Amino acid sequence: MTARSAEVFGGLVAPRVVPGGETSISDLFRFLRERVRDRYDDALDVSTLFVPDAHGDYNAVIGMPHLSPADVPVGDVFVHVPSGVYAVFEPDGALQDPTEDVWAQVDEATANGELFRAYKEDIEVVTKSGRVELYISIVI
Repeated sequence: MTARSAEVFGGLVAPRVVPGGETSISDLFRFLRERVRDRYDDALDVSTLFVPDAHGDYNAVIGMPHLSPADVPVGDVFVHVPSGVYAVFEPDGALQDPTEDVWAQVDEATANGELFRAYKEDIEVVTKSGRVELYISIVI
């Protein structure tokens, strides 16, 4: 468990997605991460924010953290993520794909009652080398 300060993220949108390993490793998400890396001088870490809407659906913003909304490039969407408490997941090697691995851990912890999700913004960070960290908003 960790606390994260409020942040502003800007980037490209994938509307009405289902958060999880299948979505994160899809061709669309790989394409969007590469576009973000290209636009930000080959950025090392690209974040995907899974943002719930008023109807319980999720939209994803694939992008980078910024100091303020004014720093987000024209044409990009930005999201302000408030400070919060998150469960942190890193691959444990149970599955070959690190992204599928962390999401499988979330599903298992949720099903076992070990994790009480807040169903707010969840943040997936993928480095250029493929390292994955997943921050799931939790109820404490």
